[in-house]
Amino acid sequence: MSSRRINPMKWAVWVLLALLLIVPVSANKGTVKLLALLDDNGNSTGILADLSLETTQGYGRVFLETFPLTKIATQVSLQLAKQIACDELDTDCSTTDFLYTIQASPGIIGGPSAGAAASVLAAALLDGRKLDPTVAMTGTINSGGLIGPVGGVNYKIEAAAKGGIKTVLIPAGTAVYKDGNDTVDLIELGKKLGIAVVEVATLDDALTYFTGKSIDRPDHEFVLDKNFENTMKAVSQDLCDRAKQNALVPDALNLTLLADTYYAQAEYYASASYCFRAALKQKEAELKGITKKEFDERLVILVKQLSVQEKNLQGQPLQTMTDLQTFMLVQERIAEAQETVVELIESSKVPNTGALAYAEERAYSAQVWSKFFGAGGKTFVLNNQTLANSCFEKINEAEERFAYVESFYPDGLKQTRKTLDRAEARAKSGDFIVCLHDASRAKSEADILLSVTGVEESRVQDIIDIKLNVTQRSLAKAQAQGIFPLIGYSYFEYANALRTEDPYSALLFAEYANELSGLDVYFEQSNLPRIVVPWSQVGLVVAGILIGAGVSFLTLNRAKQSFRKKR
Repeated sequence: MSSRRINPMKWAVWVLLALLLIVPVSANKGTVKLLALLDDNGNSTGILADLSLETTQGYGRVFLETFPLTKIATQVSLQLAKQIACDELDTDCSTTDFLYTIQASPGIIGGPSAGAAASVLAAALLDGRKLDPTVAMTGTINSGGLIGPVGGVNYKIEAAAKGGIKTVLIPAGTAVYKDGNDTVDLIELGKKLGIAVVEVATLDDALTYFTGKSIDRPDHEFVLDKNFENTMKAVSQDLCDRAKQNALVPDALNLTLLADTYYAQAEYYASASYCFRAALKQKEAELKGITKKEFDERLVILVKQLSVQEKNLQGQPLQTMTDLQTFMLVQERIAEAQETVVELIESSKVPNTGALAYAEERAYSAQVWSKFFGAGGKTFVLNNQTLANSCFEKINEAEERFAYVESFYPDGLKQTRKTLDRAEARAKSGDFIVCLHDASRAKSEADILLSVTGVEESRVQDIIDIKLNVTQRSLAKAQAQGIFPLIGYSYFEYANALRTEDPYSALLFAEYANELSGLDVYFEQSNLPRIVVPWSQVGLVVAGILIGAGVSFLTLNRAKQSFRKKR
């Protein structure tokens, strides 16, 4: 009796095909109406576009398709939108790909104004929520889930009304603004057009309007880190002692009195800031009248000091977000002192004692801030590659934001342009940490210009409150995760101290605080290595194993039969 011979290769192919068919592939899809601006030879018109998103198993990548847009540049905004959505939901998105699609009329102006809607869409899909199709929104998305202002909102509201939208979400603090001598009230405009216009401050606020449910997360309460408090207290004390070591000139005395007030209130960063300014005033007074020889001698000493500081800094190990931000603060001060020294060397023969005083005090400040190195906390992968990636990502964000704001205010960002150029120069020279810091500040400055343009003075305090509340929440979340954003908290405290004395500076530092409190999204935790395993590859691996096992079994079985015949 003959038995039918089994072909191992055919058997293996059929097994492979069967396994590939059962490999799980998950995909979620969703769409929101995107409020955009159409530029027609300088004339702006609001339009509705379809912003769609499909999430699939993958590698954490973000893709963008546009039909048939020619002027849109939103890839960077969408990457950030995804990051913030994942971060706000405490979701690991390293094995999920995001494919965004925008369908609209040709000529649409892109940029970051789609960021908030893109983040809402991503958060909804990740959390399995349905979006209300009668709701639309416009706004940028920033660190901490803060929704930032955009231009042309009145045109966008008009487009929403024509397109059947019932509710339009706009960035908080932007409902009422000045347009020349006229006051524009967007909420009243919405009422006239038959739709509700609602201000939202955060991603959570927007998601609630779109889905009827807020983000379910622990209610973390921010408690000032004792290690930071003690170190910041020591920094403040050091700078204040330096300012007070000699009889104070009137300007310095007034500043130290302010510093003492904040010190008594345990607001040590504000105290340190005022004492630095006092020490600078004191040093300027002391250097007046020095000879050219004395000036040159101090300059030589300072050059050597800065060289040693720079060498020590570059050898400093970085493990935590506090280490990273300490490096930013120290390097910034060293760099400012070095740049001042170069200018002094290249300048005329007349000694500039004011500039020398600034360089000396900045160098000393760098030394004092080094106390924060090694403060502890959650560790991250902070190597040259991850730092370079974060630098370039932040530059892209800042450049996109700059281009968007510049289209509305061509002459309003000259200083920001310098900051951004400096960040890019740092990137080229390999100073990625300073690059990250400068690019973050440039992005913040562009955001602030939009935040305050046309806003009535009576509403500035409201905007400060919104930004500080969001920052405080970000700080609390970071603290719960074992992270202490040194710069974020310091600027947060300083913004609070300035809100009455100098509201616009307070607003700027609040924006800095928010932007620099979320740098951890650009880095992986070193104690939790990222492992990406796409399901399709898992299927292939499993198939390979089973095929190998099957072939081995058949081969072994045939060998046994052959052996028995030979016996």
